[in-house]
Amino acid sequence: MSILDKRILMIDEQGFYRVCSAILEAEGYSTELFTSVNNLPVKLSNNEFGLIILSYPFGAFLLDEIKKWNISTIVFTDNIDGSLINLLNGFENSYCMIKPLDYGKFRSLVREVMSHNFVYQKGYNIV
Repeated sequence: MSILDKRILMIDEQGFYRVCSAILEAEGYSTELFTSVNNLPVKLSNNEFGLIILSYPFGAFLLDEIKKWNISTIVFTDNIDGSLINLLNGFENSYCMIKPLDYGKFRSLVREVMSHNFVYQKGYNIV
């Protein structure tokens, strides 16, 4: 299975999703916008996604569920605080990016994470 076979799930406001989705689709990735908390465990258990991109605090209520599935996760945030750090504790492979995003760095991080070429420390990584 190629790195482009797995999709990217985005948990963000619809407007920002469109921007990120356009960038990622130009790179050859398929994205999906999170629409229902009810089907999240099913989608995660079906191994449909190679990456989850989540906006904090918008999707904070889903972090505990996502953590259970050990799927690489990028968290967008305006600032890093103790609450966010506490939510990220226990993740095996998460990355935190501060908004406004550097889109070049974002594309590069997604490429590295999706191809499993990113060297990271277990837990969360601030990029």
